[in-house]
Amino acid sequence: MSDVDDPPAEAADETLPPIAVVVVADPDGDGERTVHGLLAQTVRPVSITLVTTGGPTAGGGPTAGGGPTAGEAPTVHQARSPGGAGSSGDTAPPVRVVRCAHEDLGPACVDAVRSARAPYVAVLRGGDEALPHWLWHLSRAARDGGGNGAGPVGLVQCGTLRLREDGLVDGFALPSTSTRAWPSPADLLEGAYAVRRELLDSDGGTASWVAVPMLLVRRRAGATGNPAVALAPGARVAGRTRLVRHGYRLPAAGPRNGSVPRLVSVVVPVRNGAGTLAAQLTALAQQTGAVAYEVLVVDNGSTDATREVAERARAELPGLRIVDASDRAGESRARNRGIAAAHGDFIAFCDADDVADPGWLAAMAEAAKEADLVGGGLETSVLSPGHADEQPLPMDAQTDFLPFARGANSGAWKDVLTSMGGWDERYRGGGEDMDLSWRAQLCGYLVRYAGDARMHYRLRGDLRSLARQKWNYGRSGAQLYAAYRRAGFERRDGRVVVMNWCWLLLHVPDLARSPVLRRRWIRYGARLAGFLAGSARRGVRYL
Repeated sequence: MSDVDDPPAEAADETLPPIAVVVVADPDGDGERTVHGLLAQTVRPVSITLVTTGGPTAGGGPTAGGGPTAGEAPTVHQARSPGGAGSSGDTAPPVRVVRCAHEDLGPACVDAVRSARAPYVAVLRGGDEALPHWLWHLSRAARDGGGNGAGPVGLVQCGTLRLREDGLVDGFALPSTSTRAWPSPADLLEGAYAVRRELLDSDGGTASWVAVPMLLVRRRAGATGNPAVALAPGARVAGRTRLVRHGYRLPAAGPRNGSVPRLVSVVVPVRNGAGTLAAQLTALAQQTGAVAYEVLVVDNGSTDATREVAERARAELPGLRIVDASDRAGESRARNRGIAAAHGDFIAFCDADDVADPGWLAAMAEAAKEADLVGGGLETSVLSPGHADEQPLPMDAQTDFLPFARGANSGAWKDVLTSMGGWDERYRGGGEDMDLSWRAQLCGYLVRYAGDARMHYRLRGDLRSLARQKWNYGRSGAQLYAAYRRAGFERRDGRVVVMNWCWLLLHVPDLARSPVLRRRWIRYGARLAGFLAGSARRGVRYL
């Protein structure tokens, strides 16, 4: 994933192969949301065909009757394209509605792909929402993704982002990029894809199957209908053509449009933080620079005087709001509640036990001009001066799978957070910030580091809470590996694992030598133990 090409010049996009789209709306004909998303694509489809058993057309008007019965020929209607999408002066692609009996949806979908007037045809389920650059990536992969003399690209597949009914993330599915595994029709179940139209009726031959390790389609929970219907064209191509799997070199994400946040909403999740919250709120009240902002203290079920501390801070922060998130414990839960309550178009996140530098917000707002998600720097010398060896690495020095913004000092545009489903509430105690940043990049968003957006960071003081934190970090590492291994996240080399455990055993005497050495041993030991526990729970080997 880190191996990317430069963004192609605008003129190069003129060489991208055209793509038509078929939407299978089963069983109730709901495809309006999907069609609106297609009209907002950066690369417009040649045409849109909605295959349905009846109900409203893509333009919202009724259709006559209840649709053909089994065995009857499908009926075809030309529908008016919904307005309001795309740039001024663009010509909207034609939208065609094909109605058929429920049991004929599969053949009707194949026929719709066969009759499309484009070399490639992408297929979506009704209710799917394609991100604006979905077709651009599919078309680019169809043009460039073959290689190695494997013939033309026969099938392109991307990942899907699964959302709960409330719009929050509930996981995702990525296509396998392994060239060792032989692709089969079953591999299409979770993704969205495009096929080369001429291969629908081919008799043998070889073509490339390109896996795009990106999350380019939003799919909400509770979707009805038989998913095999939308897979019919892809399964037909996979059954008639020898497909050879190939990877895809991702282009670098482009910068945002340079706009300045209208209002920054600072979200501070807190649970029993009465002892430290006042210092953070005072620091937020003393921010410099001409940045309009509001502060939201999100109480995640505090039983101490946290709310009273926040109320007293209104003297310094008149617009401060207290948001309740006591129904479920977890920082991600609190942050999502903050996003929902925020009035700003850019959301900045910080913790209740840290202290923001006076220029923190101004630096975050400046970085937001060109980035979708921003990560600032954490500095421990003020709040934890005795632990210089635990200073977190800056984002531009990270060696992980992809760079990530730490949750204690991060920010993102609200529309970006909403489109990718917010913070994943399944991560508890760690890993949620890595997931958010990595998921953003797999959705095609730009993540950047703002080193001058400094946050004074407080390390865990007592050994019990330190051990619990590192244990949770280790468990989340296995959870992240289970989620992102198909995107290129690799586990540590076996020799490194052996060396780490040998070091831990050899340094057991450190527990009795000095407080500094004892703390170091507990940090490492708890994290390695967390790797073991997380691996057992997730059914993976991440040690």
